[in-house]
Amino acid sequence: MTIHRKEEPTVIPVPARMKRLSTKLLGLTALSLFVAMIAIGYTLVLSWKLEGGAAAINDAGSLRMRSYHLAYLLAQGAPAQAVRNEAGIFEDTLERLQRGDPARPLFLPDNADVREQAALIARRWQDDIRPRVDHSVDTPAAGLRLSAEAVDGFVGEIDRLVGLVERDNARNTTLLRLFQTVLIALAIAGTVTMTYLMFLLIIRPLNALGGAISRLRDGDLNVRVPVETDDEFGLLSAGFNQMADRLQDLYITLEQKVRDKTQALENRNRQLSTLYEITAFLHESHSQTSMCEGFIERLMALFNADAGSVRLVDMERNRLDQIAHRGLPPELVREEECMPIAGCYCGDAVSQPFAVLHRFDHQPEDVQKTCSRLGFAAISVFHIRHNHQDIGIFTLYFRGSHTLSAADQFLIEALGQHLGVAIENQRLAARDRQFAVAEERNLMAQGLHDSIAQSLSFLNLQVQMLEDALAQGDQPGADENLAFIREGIQECYEDVRELLLNFRTRISREEFPAAVRSVLGRFEKQAQVSTSLEMEGDGLPLNPQEQLQVIFILQEALSNVRKHAGANRVKVAIRNAGDFMMTIDDDGCGFDPETVTGKQARHVGLSIMHERASRIHATIHISSVPGHGTRLELVLPKEERIAA
Repeated sequence: MTIHRKEEPTVIPVPARMKRLSTKLLGLTALSLFVAMIAIGYTLVLSWKLEGGAAAINDAGSLRMRSYHLAYLLAQGAPAQAVRNEAGIFEDTLERLQRGDPARPLFLPDNADVREQAALIARRWQDDIRPRVDHSVDTPAAGLRLSAEAVDGFVGEIDRLVGLVERDNARNTTLLRLFQTVLIALAIAGTVTMTYLMFLLIIRPLNALGGAISRLRDGDLNVRVPVETDDEFGLLSAGFNQMADRLQDLYITLEQKVRDKTQALENRNRQLSTLYEITAFLHESHSQTSMCEGFIERLMALFNADAGSVRLVDMERNRLDQIAHRGLPPELVREEECMPIAGCYCGDAVSQPFAVLHRFDHQPEDVQKTCSRLGFAAISVFHIRHNHQDIGIFTLYFRGSHTLSAADQFLIEALGQHLGVAIENQRLAARDRQFAVAEERNLMAQGLHDSIAQSLSFLNLQVQMLEDALAQGDQPGADENLAFIREGIQECYEDVRELLLNFRTRISREEFPAAVRSVLGRFEKQAQVSTSLEMEGDGLPLNPQEQLQVIFILQEALSNVRKHAGANRVKVAIRNAGDFMMTIDDDGCGFDPETVTGKQARHVGLSIMHERASRIHATIHISSVPGHGTRLELVLPKEERIAA
């Protein structure tokens, strides 16, 4: 399938001054609230005015009533104090009406006609009505009295004031109803407007986004949402479009990505399997040459190389010793310039910290090396290292143009380190074998010196004495010397047999008790000395090295008993608990420990036993009393034991 790769989707930038949806909604809400508050506030003012006007009408009506009441009191001849009290109440009411009382509330409308009419009533009261009332009270018989005509005229003025206030209240009532109607209209219009805006700004974009998401979920990767606003929904729409572009790109390139990932996994599995295979091969038992040959063959097959070689570095000789090669032309194998370290490309790579890759394209003939003249187009040189030390190099040769990836180079370098470990392990094993052979030879030499060499020295002395006796014609002396020689030869023969048996000793964990019994049985036959064995304990078994050294120490101790003790009975006790302990008791002649300590350098057998004990971190203690036998005690502490 042909893969059509889309261009990367354009990222829609967020406007620097984006009109946020919340700002729009908040602004509309604030505007609606502001208009509503103005309308409500104005209705409250109108209500307050209507309430004050109603109180003013009520007080003006009371003035009218009190005017008639004054006339009635004067007509009935009421007491002067009652008339004055009524007149005082009238004046207080008139003054309060003019002044107003916000607490009730009570006030006259802010109208010029009303104010002028109220002032007219106050003047008539002061200039006409009040003097008539006072004169009527003070001089009842006088001619100046409060007539019905005067009262009627005054009450008419009050009625006119009431009418003016009522007309003003009627006007305010009309305005109040108008504003209430406006509030109802605003509420309806606001509800409709907010509903429309909610649909326009929120519901419709949400429906569009929801529909697009549903189509995208159903697999329509071509769906896009128009970006119509510059608010949050515009940003969401742009983000959705970017997401759809990315999903479409991922879907289109999914197969290629899967192939890439699969190839990467296959490469990783190939690397791991190669690493495992070659590592397993390197850990098998091989000679150095066969190991290097198998290593380079596997690398050639893995990376399609045409030839390969492995060389080890010898810094003292300044040479590269070729250990293994495959596919190299005979001329290149015999080429002497590849032997010195600085003689070729491979040698030049020794001093480099990393792998060296050479390509011979367009290289002048006068500077070409042998590998390039023989038709190789490229070589890759890798180090064989162990603990950051250069052991050698290995080279892959390619006749065609070939490039190793970084992952391949890393894998090859890791394999080179494994090869270095394997080579170094072989060298260490060889050195260990040499050391073990040398150490065992040293012990053999000590054993030969302590047994056969001393016997031969004794025989040499007896031969000289025999020659002297024969020269002097001393037949009894010659016979005695011959007897000594015969006895020495027999003892030397016994020593040789004992050493051969000791050197051939090979035991396993299960054979240790049998090996101990075999050593004791052989000792009984050689020395004609009775032995007994006690073994107890269920501690950890000795490992093969510990078992072998314990057997050697037992053999050496029994050999000393045979040669020097003159014992009739030997008792061996082995206790294997936390500590391993072996004791060897004989009933021989014993010796003075201080004397032996002073001559210990000449007693090779004792030195051999101590050396063998130190190999397994054990200790030997020898105690003896002249004429009362000898005890040898071997102790292997629990903390020094190594479980097999």
